[in-house]
Amino acid sequence: MSTTILTCGNFSVRSSKAVDRINTATTNSLSINTACYQFTGCPESAVSLNGKRHDLTADDNDLVYSTAQNCPALFFDQTPYMFSIKFPGNTIKAYLFSPLAAWCDSADWDSDTGRLVVPINFGNDLGDFELCWEWETDDGERHNASFSGQVFSTKLDIYEHFNIMLDEVTERFEWIRLDLLRQTTWGWSHDDTDGNLKTWLLIFQEVQSNMDRLLRKLIKQHRRRLIPEVKMQRPDRIRKISSKNEERIVRGIRENSNHRYPVEKKILDADTPENRFIKYILRHTLTQLHELLDKIEPLSRIADIFKARLREWTDSWGELKQQRFWRGIGEFHGLQRESLVLSQDPLYAGIRCSWYLLQHGLKFMGQDLYGGIQNAAQLYEIWCLVKMDQLIIGNGWKCVDNRIADFELDGDDFEGEELQSGTGKFSYKKEGLEHIELELLFQPTAANKPAGNSIWDGMMALPVVQKPDIVLRLHRKDLPNQPVYTWIFDAKYRLNGNDAPDDAVNQMHRYRDAIVWADETGSRRRLTRESIGAYVLYPGNGAELSKQSPQIASIGKTNIGAFPLRPDRDGKDFPQLLKNRLETFLTIQKDYFSVQENQDRYFAAVPDVKRKTGDIFAKCITKAAEGMNTEGYWKTCRLYRLPDRVVQREGLQPKIWTYLIPTAADGKQLGNFPILTVKKMKRDEIKKLYDNKQVTMHNKRGADNDVYWLFELGDPLENMPELDVIEKRKVVLLGEAVGH
Repeated sequence: MSTTILTCGNFSVRSSKAVDRINTATTNSLSINTACYQFTGCPESAVSLNGKRHDLTADDNDLVYSTAQNCPALFFDQTPYMFSIKFPGNTIKAYLFSPLAAWCDSADWDSDTGRLVVPINFGNDLGDFELCWEWETDDGERHNASFSGQVFSTKLDIYEHFNIMLDEVTERFEWIRLDLLRQTTWGWSHDDTDGNLKTWLLIFQEVQSNMDRLLRKLIKQHRRRLIPEVKMQRPDRIRKISSKNEERIVRGIRENSNHRYPVEKKILDADTPENRFIKYILRHTLTQLHELLDKIEPLSRIADIFKARLREWTDSWGELKQQRFWRGIGEFHGLQRESLVLSQDPLYAGIRCSWYLLQHGLKFMGQDLYGGIQNAAQLYEIWCLVKMDQLIIGNGWKCVDNRIADFELDGDDFEGEELQSGTGKFSYKKEGLEHIELELLFQPTAANKPAGNSIWDGMMALPVVQKPDIVLRLHRKDLPNQPVYTWIFDAKYRLNGNDAPDDAVNQMHRYRDAIVWADETGSRRRLTRESIGAYVLYPGNGAELSKQSPQIASIGKTNIGAFPLRPDRDGKDFPQLLKNRLETFLTIQKDYFSVQENQDRYFAAVPDVKRKTGDIFAKCITKAAEGMNTEGYWKTCRLYRLPDRVVQREGLQPKIWTYLIPTAADGKQLGNFPILTVKKMKRDEIKKLYDNKQVTMHNKRGADNDVYWLFELGDPLENMPELDVIEKRKVVLLGEAVGH
């Protein structure tokens, strides 16, 4: 079977994988019969697409030849192609013209066969692409031609799904840009009009060439205006004397024949507001070209031929700027009124129109050569983050803070599939849950040392760096030991049938095991597994999956699996299984038994070694001293101290206690408080804390340096069990004097 998928005259494209991609896209019910192909500089009447003839229609100037808008798709993501162009016999050399160094470096010119071959794999780049080539002949002429087409996805529909993702991402992150310096552009939203399908590179060259031609024409055929000029002349040199000056001049001749008189006449002058504006355009464009060259010179991912061409344009227009014509044109200070010359004269209007397009393109390139969303995989990652954010807000949470870095390329890394620096943190709060916080982290980096930043403090990974896409963290600062529950989500723009790739699921096991939290509070570092569960998000069809799917069923067994997530205009992006899972995490209750039930759900299918020990209740009998035997004291203070000598003598383990139950001498329970933190402190330091809370702490002579265990207590949960129903093995009895 032939691997040639496209032929047009001396231009052809081969690919052994394209037919398989067509079958895959068809199986996934994607729209792929909406492609349009275009040639410039190749005067052919038809093109062969997969062996079938399709007519080419020439535009008005017979330079651009296009197919209809309903041709079959031939170019897909993650697919290798071989482009081949055969040149006339008088060709000296041929080369690719593109800003992409990867393309230009891979192009191979064979002078013996007169053929240029270019291997290209579009990776995850989607949308319109343009292949431009040039050749030089033995008569010294340079010729050019191009081919345009679209790269389709085998996973999602570029006309529907990607427009949805772009709309939702740009709505949430207004600063998001799409990087221009890719193999394709994102201009797939073309309609059924007859307009030509052109990429920014082709437009950029055409505009520059047109503007250069018009500027040179203007120097020779510029507009001028009549202006008055006054010269002082002797009477014998004045050719025409007005009647009102006759007597004055005759009288002057009698008195002094050498006296000079002012004579006004009209002359043509090129120093018009319109010509001043054109001079400003030339100088401003040269400045932009120099700035762009300064930016791209150090970037090796930009082709040398593209840099050289920009230098040619800069040098050419620099010479144009030195033309004698411009010396008589003054500085431009704006237009006092609308100029009909600039809007109606074809020469001036053409220059102004070309300049608007060119300056926009130069500015766009200058801004976007350094960053933006790079390809479909990265767009999918950001979109998954947006959907998580939407679901959280939809469950009553409010985003109170967000810190996120610009999405940029890291140095010269052009081929990377991951965003190199987009780490961000979104914080959410919910009304009535003051001590509970939800965090959504985007691409936090876990290195081999604990992170000391505000994104994920204390996180580390051993032995290699880990970088999950999305991390959801629930901070329960109202519970004993202030637990943090963490779930990891990783967006993968890949499919294995209608499932996530196996290696992506395996990566979730790696994330859960490798990412740990380093507790630096003790004498030696304790490492704790950070994540409860880890899930792949992938662009599968959720309607075709059920709970019996192995990757869904595994979540109930190992808390690791995969959820399909793809765009939908009807707002049904989230499959019900994933939505239910997330809502379980986001539903917060402050009832004691509900907390225990949630913990069971959180840690379902997680090895017991990851689960914290059960609750330990510390019962302390209070004395009247300092008013500790009243409920009012505990509502105000929420601090409890225990001498270290008592801990040592009784062999107590304060760090594992979860609740403190102060009781009066008569056995009345004054509260059941969750222990938030436990610290060892000196008595004089503790006294300062008591003073801050305006609670009396009796002085004890010579005891300022005595060491105590200080317990910070939180608000009691609702429906806390009474002491008499708590198992005896879970209760630690403290004597009435140990708190002094």
